[in-house]
Amino acid sequence: MRHLRLVVGVGILGVLAVGGCASTNEGAVDSSPSAAGTAEPARASSASSSPTQSSPAATGGSPVRTESSASSGQDPAAPATPTCTNADLKAGYRATDAGAGSRFGEITLTNVSDHACALGGFGGLSYVGGGDGTQIGAPAVREGSWRTVIMKPGQVAISEVAESTAENYPVAECRPTVVDGFRVYVPDSYDSQFVRHETTGCADKKVSLLSHRAFH
Repeated sequence: MRHLRLVVGVGILGVLAVGGCASTNEGAVDSSPSAAGTAEPARASSASSSPTQSSPAATGGSPVRTESSASSGQDPAAPATPTCTNADLKAGYRATDAGAGSRFGEITLTNVSDHACALGGFGGLSYVGGGDGTQIGAPAVREGSWRTVIMKPGQVAISEVAESTAENYPVAECRPTVVDGFRVYVPDSYDSQFVRHETTGCADKKVSLLSHRAFH
């Protein structure tokens, strides 16, 4: 009888021991999903390192239009327009306005050739007199910027001119001198043309009576 009680007691202890192990195992199983859950972030990391990052949008890059690509639409075989020469153009002058101590007008250049030509720049402008083309006073001061224009046959380019009168300066400083007209230099040319424009200038080259803008 005593032996039977020992066997029953041992059996009860065994059941309790098994129950304790099951509780511990359930705790390990409950924590296992956190280990299994690491698979999703790993796949996300793999997706984020996919080759799509090398596209311009992903890297922040974009196609850049270079100078050569911007001009690719031009026909490289097209001949360049020749530069206007002195022989291509005829100079003239026309008055436009006048004010207190000032006069305004335009130097004109007419394309008298049979072809189009390119004109760009200021050229040169000064008073001349003495009946022999002697320069009088300082050459015209250049104002503003310039751009190249294509002149077709018969087309006219203009350059605005402003003149201060000699009377604006003391006689001793100016040394008034009779002016026969303008000496006009076509841009990019060493040849000049005479345009009649009778007035009074200052012989002193330190006195500047003329200013002009680029031909356009």
